[in-house]
Amino acid sequence: MCLVLLLPFEAQLLVETDTFGSQVRIKGKETEFYLCMNRKGKLVGKPDGTSKECVFIEKVLENNYTALMSAKYSGWYVGFTKKGRPRKGPKTRENQQDVHFMKRYPKGQAELQKPFKYTTVTKRSRRIRPTHPG
Repeated sequence: MCLVLLLPFEAQLLVETDTFGSQVRIKGKETEFYLCMNRKGKLVGKPDGTSKECVFIEKVLENNYTALMSAKYSGWYVGFTKKGRPRKGPKTRENQQDVHFMKRYPKGQAELQKPFKYTTVTKRSRRIRPTHPG
């Protein structure tokens, strides 16, 4: 499953998940490098995203924003300052605005919302028991 994240400067990121869960890998659409967090908490790009440094846990917060916590370094989050500079993992917390992200589709690719379909419910028919020859 892939989702595209848009940053203010129009870079496109593909968010990949291989399981039904919250573990994701983030890949640059143009560079095809994966976003990873090294042992110092610095955000780096790597061509191979199979290491645990490149896996993030997606957490949906109470304010409906999403935070991305490192799977390898628990408590360290992906974050960017208002100027767009990356923040080091140890300096981030879940409640900081720098780590809050919102998912959205690129312009012109938004999925149209489908209206609810109402169906009629019929009363369940009575079960007929088989007759036993006696």
